[in-house]
Amino acid sequence: MFVERLPGARSHWFQHSLIVLETALAVVLLTSGGLLLQTFQHLQNTDLGIRTEKLLTFGTPLFRYQDFDRRVAFVNALLERVRAIPGVVNAGAISRIPLTVTDQATFYLLAGQSRDSIPEQVALTRVVTRDYFPTIGARLREGRFFEISDRRSESPVAIVNESFADLNFPGRSPLGAQLKFGQLNEKGYWYTIVGVVKEIRDRGVVEELKPTIYRLHEQADQSGDPPSSGIVVRTAVEPASIVSAVRQAIWSVDKNQPIWRVQTLEEIVDRQLSTPTQSTTLMSAFALLALLLASLGLYGVLSYTVTQRTNEIGVRMALGATPSEILRSFGKRGLALTLAGLAIGLVLAAIAAPLMTTLLYGFRPDYIPTGTVVSLILLAVATLACFVPARRASRVDPMIALRNE
Repeated sequence: MFVERLPGARSHWFQHSLIVLETALAVVLLTSGGLLLQTFQHLQNTDLGIRTEKLLTFGTPLFRYQDFDRRVAFVNALLERVRAIPGVVNAGAISRIPLTVTDQATFYLLAGQSRDSIPEQVALTRVVTRDYFPTIGARLREGRFFEISDRRSESPVAIVNESFADLNFPGRSPLGAQLKFGQLNEKGYWYTIVGVVKEIRDRGVVEELKPTIYRLHEQADQSGDPPSSGIVVRTAVEPASIVSAVRQAIWSVDKNQPIWRVQTLEEIVDRQLSTPTQSTTLMSAFALLALLLASLGLYGVLSYTVTQRTNEIGVRMALGATPSEILRSFGKRGLALTLAGLAIGLVLAAIAAPLMTTLLYGFRPDYIPTGTVVSLILLAVATLACFVPARRASRVDPMIALRNE
């Protein structure tokens, strides 16, 4: 056969195997990079439940305000001064700055349930001020946000997120239902649910959603949660331009009050997306390098074969072989190597995809479209790499080749 007459068959076998392996590696890396790119786009498009633009956040620890009434009065006075700053639209406070992956959880008990249910029922809890939800741009699914009439009382109210509502009240409204959390004994308050807020990613962009209960800071005298020491400020101007004014407003209430971690919510999001971005960039770089090596290897093998077989090509053309037949012969050889590597690579990529769960952050990208696009890209590049040496082979002058013989 034509293949069997190749000089150095063992050397050619090694070269061909190397091309197949390089192609398979390129497929795996390209597919992995495509899956990571899908994941990154998904994270970028994730609904955070918050309007991130022009939202300034910072912490102001309240360890100096151990008395509940003094703490409430200080936070209210602080927010009033901040809202008075030109360029500030609204301001609110929360026990945990959103998207910061700092959990505060509690057991809870719904009215009518047996206390045996308590160990299996855990929810995140947040203490917020009345203006917190309007400030961050949260949206209601049903019910209402906290109102000015919601003051400290023995019949406090609570707002829950969609995860809590769907888990505990499937197919029905939770409004008006009562629950107890934090202090679960007979002295604990029964909170009445007055609203269901659409999901807010309190724990971070890449973290899974969990049932969450929000309570008003004037009604959190029984709370085991941290006080509402995280401040969020919605601005009509660039947040950085009012940082100094915010500091002065707080120090006008208490000149010794510390302020820390001043940052915009967009900066928090960008920082959380930095790792997925780096992973995607690194994987893409390796994938492109592997594709380049496979293409150069394919081109080099075919070019070397043309050089080694120039005399034989001349004989075939002298015996009647047409340039198109020579072109197809060398093109088929290169594409056969490419298809072998492609098949192996797709199988390996299908095996590797489920193992990338850490890098995919719980998201399941669609493997089939990614594999299809990678296959088309690889075939296009391989066709181009095959075409140049194959075309050169088809243009060999048989008289010159036979004269060299």
